[in-house]
Amino acid sequence: MLEVKERSAIEDKYKWDIDTIYSSKEDILRDKEKIDLLVNEIISLKGKILDSGENLYKVLWLSDEAERITGKILSFTFMKRDEDNSNSDNQNLASLGEKINVDVDSKLSFIVPEILSQGDEKIYNLIGAYEKLSLYKRLLDELIRKKKIVLSESEEKILSASQEVSLSFENIYKMLSYVDLKYPKIKDSKGDEFELNDSNYSTFIRSDDRVLRENAFKGMLGTYEGFKSTYGAILSSSIKKDVFYSKTRGFKSSLEASLFEDNIPVDVYKNVISTVSKGIPLLDEYIGIKKKELGLSEMHLYDLYAPTVKSSNTKVDFEKAKEMIKTSLNILGNDYKSILDEAFNNKWIDVYYNKGKYTGAYSWGSYDTKPYILLNYKEKLDDVLTLAHELGHSIHSYYSRKTQPYVYSSYTIFCAEVASITNECLMYLYLMETLKGEERRYVIDEFLESIRTTFFRQGMFAEFEMLSHGEADKDEALNGEELSKIWIDLYKKYYGNVCVIDKDISSEWARIPHFFDSFYVYKYATGLSAGISMAKSILENEENLNKYIEFLKSGGSDYSIELLKKAGVDFTTTKPLDDTLEMFKYLLDEYKK
Repeated sequence: MLEVKERSAIEDKYKWDIDTIYSSKEDILRDKEKIDLLVNEIISLKGKILDSGENLYKVLWLSDEAERITGKILSFTFMKRDEDNSNSDNQNLASLGEKINVDVDSKLSFIVPEILSQGDEKIYNLIGAYEKLSLYKRLLDELIRKKKIVLSESEEKILSASQEVSLSFENIYKMLSYVDLKYPKIKDSKGDEFELNDSNYSTFIRSDDRVLRENAFKGMLGTYEGFKSTYGAILSSSIKKDVFYSKTRGFKSSLEASLFEDNIPVDVYKNVISTVSKGIPLLDEYIGIKKKELGLSEMHLYDLYAPTVKSSNTKVDFEKAKEMIKTSLNILGNDYKSILDEAFNNKWIDVYYNKGKYTGAYSWGSYDTKPYILLNYKEKLDDVLTLAHELGHSIHSYYSRKTQPYVYSSYTIFCAEVASITNECLMYLYLMETLKGEERRYVIDEFLESIRTTFFRQGMFAEFEMLSHGEADKDEALNGEELSKIWIDLYKKYYGNVCVIDKDISSEWARIPHFFDSFYVYKYATGLSAGISMAKSILENEENLNKYIEFLKSGGSDYSIELLKKAGVDFTTTKPLDDTLEMFKYLLDEYKK
């Protein structure tokens, strides 16, 4: 294991340079003063926004400026906290950033209701009469599309204020799960005892030691089972909150309400579930191979993550990882390679773990900063894939921010995983070409597992959300027992042909924090499918590369469905989803060779 160091002991060349954004709290407060001036100027135009095209333009432009600075503060303060969560100064900075963000949102909540208060014709007349407003035509078109769900100013203010209360369900969940919940000690096949917690569970469930896997599985899920009624009350309350907001805004269902923001047709969501379901025979084949490789007479759910191919002990130092990524992504062209070099040489990346650092990986930043990457690089092949993934996000952000004006520079979550998965897919296929023997089989198995957990598992999660919210939409009772019944029935559907469906799994839904961000998880499946479909199209015909680069530059300049369609990935059909099933089948065939 690599030594865990204090942050001060990490070489500067392996740290990001976010301190060039703000060097002190005083710098942040100076920018807050700028925000306050902008917000006050906007408020001075309250009630007069539609008096002229100039006023409308001014409010929209000033709002952009306020949000732009707020975004810079928020990203910096959260990234600073994530450098070392044990540092109280960093924690306080993050709280300050969040407070500034909430305050700006609240004070500017009157803008949209006022813009929409005098009818569509008034807005379009102003656009025609004031040339500068052409910049905001798409934004105003989008506001008009959403007009049917916008309430009165006073109602919007109440709903805006209620957001803090509505977040309480997730906060209660986090406190129970990450602070109060206590797990039992567990033993392995040798009788050695281990502390079980939410962090090391993923390590135990992937262990070669089947006794340890089973005990971790039962210890973890048995703990959640003991609090099933409480978790049921928390999640059902959160689901009812979704239903309340959807009905208040006049939607037919909470699913429709959730998809409305990105203008995603409900059929796209349903296509995910139907296509994933169609692929269950392929999933059965894969699980059957795992069962045989593991030499099991019965395949239990705690065996699903067990490794069938040993990970290579070969270390991949960071310098080698950079070269591997540049080679594997060579097909994306010289411009893309030059941005990769900038990322590697211009301190975009915080590479190694230090005490107190956030333990995951992400890409973040704002319109006026670099698209930074937080890593916890441990010199494994998986870490190289993670780096390629995060670079996809950051280069997507880089292109969008360089090409689009601020108002259209952010891409939606629906599009967010496309660039990262495209990189990851190209990386996997490159490794399959260059590695031999067990190392190649390991890479294939990792790719298969990625599709199983991102396409099939998240597809199952999406079906759970549709079914549970559907019950609440109909005012049916929803509690821990009902949620567990829906959950175990889905496991029978997805895994019951090959696996023993252990009763312990019935409360696993309580472990999934994403269910508090309703109808989010299906985007993992669509993002994976879009990335695989995109990589496949570029490899088949390099002329498709230009379409892909244009997609990366497009930000939020059109609806997600339309931007992807222009790039050759059409989610009004099932083709991108079918491409994923085709890739899964190809990998199965390669694995069996």
